[in-house]
Amino acid sequence: MSSETYTVTGMTCASCVRHVEKALVETPGVRAASVNLATSTATVEGEASFETLAAQVEEAGYGLGRPQADQAVVQAEDDPGPARNRMIVALVLTAPLLLAMIPGLGLHLPGWVQALLSAPVVFWAGWGFFVRAGRQARHGQASMDTLIALGSGVAWIFAVAEWLNGVHHLSFETAAALVAFLLTGKYLESRAKSRATDALKELLALAPPTALRLGPDGTVTEIPVADLRPGDRVRVLPGHSVPADGRVTAGQAEVDESMLTGEPLPVPKGPGEGLVAGTVVHGSALEMEIQAVGAQTQLARMAQLVAQAQGSKAPAQDLADRISAVFVPAILVLALLTLAGWWLATGALASAWRPAVTLLVIACPCALGLATPVAVMVGLGSAARKGVLVRDAAALEALGQATDLAFDKTGTITEGRPRLRRVLATSGLADADLLRLAASLERDSEHPIARGLVTAHAGALKPVSAFRAHPGGGVSGEIDGHAWRLGSAAFLGVAFPEVDEDGIAVGLADASGLKGVFVLGDRLRAESPAVAGQLRQQGLRLHLFTGDRAEPAAKMAEAVGIESVAAGLRPEGKLARIRELQAQGAVVGFVGDGVNDAPALAQADCGIAMGSGAGEQGTGAAMAAAPLVLLRPGLEPILAARRLALRTHRVIRQNLGWAFGYNLVLVPLAASGQLERFGGPMLAGLAMGLSSLTVVLNALRLRR
Repeated sequence: MSSETYTVTGMTCASCVRHVEKALVETPGVRAASVNLATSTATVEGEASFETLAAQVEEAGYGLGRPQADQAVVQAEDDPGPARNRMIVALVLTAPLLLAMIPGLGLHLPGWVQALLSAPVVFWAGWGFFVRAGRQARHGQASMDTLIALGSGVAWIFAVAEWLNGVHHLSFETAAALVAFLLTGKYLESRAKSRATDALKELLALAPPTALRLGPDGTVTEIPVADLRPGDRVRVLPGHSVPADGRVTAGQAEVDESMLTGEPLPVPKGPGEGLVAGTVVHGSALEMEIQAVGAQTQLARMAQLVAQAQGSKAPAQDLADRISAVFVPAILVLALLTLAGWWLATGALASAWRPAVTLLVIACPCALGLATPVAVMVGLGSAARKGVLVRDAAALEALGQATDLAFDKTGTITEGRPRLRRVLATSGLADADLLRLAASLERDSEHPIARGLVTAHAGALKPVSAFRAHPGGGVSGEIDGHAWRLGSAAFLGVAFPEVDEDGIAVGLADASGLKGVFVLGDRLRAESPAVAGQLRQQGLRLHLFTGDRAEPAAKMAEAVGIESVAAGLRPEGKLARIRELQAQGAVVGFVGDGVNDAPALAQADCGIAMGSGAGEQGTGAAMAAAPLVLLRPGLEPILAARRLALRTHRVIRQNLGWAFGYNLVLVPLAASGQLERFGGPMLAGLAMGLSSLTVVLNALRLRR
């Protein structure tokens, strides 16, 4: 049973996803199909040919295309700019029409001016509603777009008829306001979709665009990474990223694999050892043989994991579309019955279509469309002031309902930077003198241990000559004409005194022997135990998922107060652990900070990225993959976000309750003609606007 991924065109909302999935699943030979709105792709399992699938999807009103073979992940190209421009034009042109409705203002626009202002709003800014409604109608489908198109279109035509008949109060503002309010909600949705592929772009950007390929005669040629093939030999310079997966054939260097393990210390690499695309070489150049390229690299597979996890999420805005699957057809039928009933009762179409139009306009789900996105917009603004960037309302809701919260270790509950803990002098030199010598030797090194030593020394440094880096061992150089070496016990060829604590030990020695040992270690964030304690009091089960060794992970978990620990996990392992918890019925949140955490952040019901270290490699991809990002240092914003999550979910439910309650009360009144005495469609437009204003004002309470 094969699995293939295709591009899908023409999708704009969650209902489109269901239509495409239904078309694919009903295709003979298809076993399963999953459509991803974020990346505009469809993954199909089965034996159906591309031509058969494309014909089936086209019949449903959409398009299917085969992705390029060398693309690891297909990314959507939706641009929110046009949607923003249509929204702005609609709001600007609608404003004068709404001002004319204010009593006592005295602003009465001539009918031809109202027609000119409203026509671009309805038939240009709102043209997409008509196109989608027409496409859905051709395939026997209906959605909110159908009511919007009918309501705004019929209301505008009705206003023209009023104008031509000399009616003083025209209802052009009804058609224009309906489109303007709905475009605002659609714009928020388009922005969310545009950001959905940021995580994939960040991941794939870790691999360099070019590589230095070695010819049989030793010549070096810079070529695009896409031209690499398994078996090619490549040179990777210090500070550069590995272009593809492979193994070292020559050279010794240290490689930063934090994107895979989350751990900050580079790993020594020599001939025969594996290299992964996107990792960074330090110290000296390496030569490697390419073994996997393109979609077969581990980096591309990680990107695919993120895409699949994102695709499995249902956005909060999907709720209104799912409800409209029943609501919209019911309103259409009721409008037709209203038209027929009044026509039969009065014998005049002119009298019959007013209640039908009133019903269509008053039932247009403007408040329903705004109920969720407006609450989300205000909620994420409040969250940002509390140090949390919210990308997805569903994830914010999940944080409030979470039963389990898992943490990465390095850079999450710890600071993620090796710091000096102790100096052990083994000679007559003072601790300060030893640290000054060590910091001077490490001044020009980019190694995390070097940064820890240099940061620990606050004074002036000595000049160093004959400096040399020894990958996997340490550094050497001369200070004041005296030769010094700094590094591991194996590199120095001496035994270190036993250190009764977990940490990294490096020694300083000269020709006469060991002079001192520096113990460095990652430091627990000061607030981690307190935050963990409050989360436990709220009933959350806490977990620690880390790529670190079991012993230091257990010690760190004990210090924080976390009982469940899983150590030695690669990205796939963290992802699997989260899926295991979800399979048991848990609502899982995950807090991480590196590229290695991106798949887990996307899979979790609520992914939370530490954004305070945005300058570190991979943090950008973690932030893009996570629907929640901590903008302030530390973990305290999680507590504020959880409180806000509960309030936002409550406001969304209130807004949806109001939107449906409004329809349940006014739709029967419109159908029975009870609203005609109060202006009919004019009142319908005002009621629709007030309904929308109500949900906005209710959402603004989240700012308190």
